[in-house]
Amino acid sequence: MKRAFMWLVSMAVAASTIAAPGQAAATYNVHVWSNSDAFKVACLGVNDTYPLQLYNLSVAQLAKLGFGPAMGALGPGFTRAAVMGNVVSDWALYVHSHGDNYWAASGAPNIDSGFLQDPGTGKCNNSSKDMIRSSSIKALTQGTFYNVVIMSTCMLGSNSSTMPAAFQIAKTKQATDFEFYLSYVYHTWDSASLRFEKAFWSYVNGGLPNSRTLAAGFAYASALGGYEAVSSSEPFQANWWGNPYYNGTPLWPVWS
Repeated sequence: MKRAFMWLVSMAVAASTIAAPGQAAATYNVHVWSNSDAFKVACLGVNDTYPLQLYNLSVAQLAKLGFGPAMGALGPGFTRAAVMGNVVSDWALYVHSHGDNYWAASGAPNIDSGFLQDPGTGKCNNSSKDMIRSSSIKALTQGTFYNVVIMSTCMLGSNSSTMPAAFQIAKTKQATDFEFYLSYVYHTWDSASLRFEKAFWSYVNGGLPNSRTLAAGFAYASALGGYEAVSSSEPFQANWWGNPYYNGTPLWPVWS
């Protein structure tokens, strides 16, 4: 397990300096990435303020669970190189961007889901140059455990998505490891995503610290209803996989 080795080394160092004054508490890395340049007026026809709001919301709420301090980027700093260079050290990860279930290099019907990096100031996304594929992430993260992964994107919560497997999260709602994956099933408006995630976090972090499960937060947000849909054929629908009893605290897996 890649991160386990780093964690054991850190614990050994901590043990050797346990009496040191001002010693920092253990940290559980989290990166929050939000694509803002692809949501500007030149690309969408409107100046979308939701990437900033989703970024700020996630940074604050993941910190309440115990992850952080948050790293990552809003805008041009959200690049493929930055994501891939940091993903192995993460315990939690949040991505807001365009996402979809793209054909794999081997072609149809094989799927290799992906999301798009920020294209850079004054640019719009091009999937051929901006895509970060699940297969590339999985090649790096095999054997690395993740607690919370939120893909605030279109399509990566669908049953055909390969993105959960990039983080070793099986598409089951009865997992025993301390893990939770959240995303959206169809094409989704940012306004609906923001409203849903605000409701989700308001429930999860609305009681005593770590007293509520992430699955219950999902149920609460879903029950509110009234989310704006892209079309009648693509209703708003969020989805999750993981452990129904997990409260979001940074923890090791159960290894059932």
